[in-house]
Amino acid sequence: MKLTQNPKALVIAQFVLLALILFWPDNHTGFGLPDFLFEFIGVIFFFIGGTYIFLALSSIYRNSLPRFEIKDLPSLKRALKVVWPEPAEEAKLVTTGVFKRSRHPIYSGLLWLGYGIGLASGPWPHLFFAIALHVVLFYKANYEEALLLKKFKEYKKYMTVTGRFLPKGDE
Repeated sequence: MKLTQNPKALVIAQFVLLALILFWPDNHTGFGLPDFLFEFIGVIFFFIGGTYIFLALSSIYRNSLPRFEIKDLPSLKRALKVVWPEPAEEAKLVTTGVFKRSRHPIYSGLLWLGYGIGLASGPWPHLFFAIALHVVLFYKANYEEALLLKKFKEYKKYMTVTGRFLPKGDE
């Protein structure tokens, strides 16, 4: 199995890169004179990402997966299936709300967060980690979409009208 099709490797890489983005020390070399502008844009991206993630998770747990409850270990495992690219057995295809604009709004939110921190923290190394996260999420989305095409016959049509990470432009 190729690394780009190994769900465990993709999830681990995703979380390692998120941890590096969030916790790598900020030496704040910055972008020079327009540093304030980059920090301001970075903060806006960060809040856009957080909003995307919140809306997507709310929609998933309201429309598809069981409630996120921590009663016991099996219920926690069921609720945390959202991080794995394989759709849960009981999952339903969600195409409303934020999913109407993006097939992977959680990934979109993570990218907004990553690039926001990268812009606000300076060009190195946070922005590099955000780009690497983008690559990992691209491959994770490819893997996930192959499985979703098998599980949901309507997914192919959904792919044609909805963008992967960003909304499709009105043509």
